[in-house]
Amino acid sequence: MQRFGLTRDLTWLTLSMGLWGLGFGLYGFLWPLYVEHLGGSAVVVGFLSTLSGVATALVVFPGGYLADRVERKTILIWGWCAAIPVPFMFALAPNWHWLIPGVLLYFGSAFSTPALQAIVLDEASPSKLSTAYNVVMNVFGMGMVIGPTVGGLVVTHYSYHVVFMMSGLFYLASTACLLPVKRHRPTPSTAVKPRWRPRTRPRFFRWVVFSATLAVIQGITWPFVVPYLKESGHLPVETIGMLSSAGILVATLSAPLWGRLGDRVGLPRTLGYGLGMVTMGWIFLLWNPTSLGLVLSSGILRGGGEGVRGLPGVAVGRTVRKDEAGTAYGVYNLVTEMAGALAPLPGGFLYSQWPSMPMAITAFLTAILAWWLIYDGSGRPPPDTIKEMPVRVL
Repeated sequence: MQRFGLTRDLTWLTLSMGLWGLGFGLYGFLWPLYVEHLGGSAVVVGFLSTLSGVATALVVFPGGYLADRVERKTILIWGWCAAIPVPFMFALAPNWHWLIPGVLLYFGSAFSTPALQAIVLDEASPSKLSTAYNVVMNVFGMGMVIGPTVGGLVVTHYSYHVVFMMSGLFYLASTACLLPVKRHRPTPSTAVKPRWRPRTRPRFFRWVVFSATLAVIQGITWPFVVPYLKESGHLPVETIGMLSSAGILVATLSAPLWGRLGDRVGLPRTLGYGLGMVTMGWIFLLWNPTSLGLVLSSGILRGGGEGVRGLPGVAVGRTVRKDEAGTAYGVYNLVTEMAGALAPLPGGFLYSQWPSMPMAITAFLTAILAWWLIYDGSGRPPPDTIKEMPVRVL
């Protein structure tokens, strides 16, 4: 764990995130199918995805504000406990309309996310920040490696209800892993801080705009990959679950490697390489969704590239002081979540008319973004403080 820059507290947080990912993974990839099972359409899937993004966006800024003023472990426990009842609510839903309260509660619990990010920034060594941050934030995917396969088998042989009940138990175990974490009080500061405006914090807001753009590009497509594989690829649920597990495994294992590369060659260039892999994955999927080999290759490429998704969060941490990290991550998550919330709804309309269109748009725009990062970025990480330096980042 020390090789990845993880302290004792970060190790417990990593375990907690992994268990939570396992619980979510049991039903996460099945979510669009469950919505359809309860009478929802592709547009409803998009609507619920948009609702989840809006709910997250509304709570992350207040959560970030609290994280700079209230003991951060307490905020984590509040957030985890708020989401524990959600799988049981989903299991009891008679139709898709009854999923809405659970969606609001689950994604409303995201107010604890800035506190988690601030703890990682506070605990990790500056020289290993990219690696440690990527491990903690991406180990959620490691838990999801087993989840989709198990979830698919349980749904096939039992029911969705059993899947959700199992998920709730893993959420409880994840919450218990927070108890050994020591208390993390915010660092008091009397320093004068610039306002949260693009003119006073240009480097911070460049990363915010970049992340929001990426959230829109990916949000157009991600809720509809599983229905696309089922309807256009004619793949059974068990196979889709195993393919999802393979992609998530690659994404999780690649995250520390991307983090180390980001520490060495810079975050922009590393992000460009990762998004280039994601683009190739979308092309393979569009090429022939009925080919198991191409679909597997697509999942591996997209999973490997997705391992870079935590790096913008590292960049945000490097542009602010530690005593304002909670607020910074609150602003960052507010903008990116709201941007991502707008994408699934139009994606649902596109998917209803042309199932491959959302993926084609995502592939094209991701390719442009990757090219820009590789050939236009400076290849160097942003400075560790808010002090402006003549370095071209994004």
